[in-house]
This record gives sequence, structure tokens and C-alpha cells, in this order.
Amino acid sequence: MNLTFVTDLGETFSIEIDPDMELETVMVLLEAESGIPTADQSISYQNNDLTSTPSSFKRTLRQLNVSDSAMLSLRRKAMIAPSGQPVDHDSETMRLQLLGSPDLMSQLEQHQPEIAAAARNNPARFAELLRQTRTSQQQAAELEAQQEFSLMNADPFDVEAQRKIEERIRQQAVLDNMAHALEWSPESFGRVTMLYIDAEVNGTPVKAFVDSGAQQTISVYTIYAP
Repeated sequence: MNLTFVTDLGETFSIEIDPDMELETVMVLLEAESGIPTADQSISYQNNDLTSTPSSFKRTLRQLNVSDSAMLSLRRKAMIAPSGQPVDHDSETMRLQLLGSPDLMSQLEQHQPEIAAAARNNPARFAELLRQTRTSQQQAAELEAQQEFSLMNADPFDVEAQRKIEERIRQQAVLDNMAHALEWSPESFGRVTMLYIDAEVNGTPVKAFVDSGAQQTISVYTIYAP
């Protein structure tokens, strides 16, 4: 049977599976395909969470009434902070990135000490502060956009109003291009450490470059040892 798994980000994974395969085995296959660890996977079919109880892991897809060519939802479970509160995965990813960057943490401690302290000691509080910041920024942006829209509509033939409309269109195009770049070339926005290993080809020592299958292709040259 062929099953399609869809993530929250719109990614799809089609896997050919035996209907008598146990769910826990399917989850191992999904980890290899999606990169989501089995412990973090939440799989739903027809609004029913198949991973809600550990006993389901030993049941086969046939026993779980999953039909051929079905489409299932694959989500990453919310992380749990020491306090027992769920932590949003995007917030946790950002927190870990901050902790891994001393420069960013230094800037955050100068301008947002409360958020910096939460990033170090309280994941749930960090997620809450991040949501509050995002909500405030979104509300401020919406209010500003409404005010600007009202001013522009007051006199559609005003030269200044037309200039602002043109600028908004240009800014939106920039944001769209940035979103496209983040989606298709994320490695361009970060530091990539190239991995080389010592190898031997036909008795000749060489330096071999390990290709991780990244989206961006680079030219690779074999370096022979002197």
C-alpha cells in the first residue's frame, strides 16, 4: 500500500508500506524520510491520533484501519519544559540557535535581558515572551497599515500617496524574494562547515569531500597528498 504523509510545513512523503507493518516500524521509516525522531512524531488519520497511546505502536496499519492511498498528517509533538508546560517547537529551535550564538546572546542581553534570561533558564517562559513580542509587533504593523491605507485612500490622485503604494509593492516583492530564498537556499544564510576525510583510491591517498546532499551544488576538487 502507498501512503502519503503531510507535515505542517506542507512537505509530503510518499512511502510504499506493507499493510501488516507495525506502526512503530513505519515511524522509523518516517524518521529517515522527514528527519523527525520517532519520539517526536504525531501521526493522525481521519482526525484520529494514531500515536496517542503506546499500545498503538505495536498495531499494524491494517489493524488501525488505514486504507491504501490514504493521506496522513505527520506533526512534531510539542516539547515539554521542566515545569510540564508544552513548548512551541519553532520557539525552541530559535532558543537553541540563540544559545549557540554568543554574539546574538550578548545583543539580546543588552536590549532584552528578560528574554535572554528565559532563553538560558526557562524554555516555556521564552516561548511565552516570544509569542507576546510577535503579537505586539503584528498588532502594531496592522495598525500602521490601516492608518497608512486610510491616508492613501483619502486622495487616490495624491502623488505622495501613489509613491507610498509603489513603495509597499516594492517591499512586498523583497519579502517574497526573501521567503523564496529561505525556502530553497537556506544554506546561503548560515555558516556551512565542509567535511573532508582522508581516503585512498587505487592505493593513492586523497582528501575526500563528504557531500551531505545539500540543495546548493558546489564544485569539488580532489586534493592529492604530496
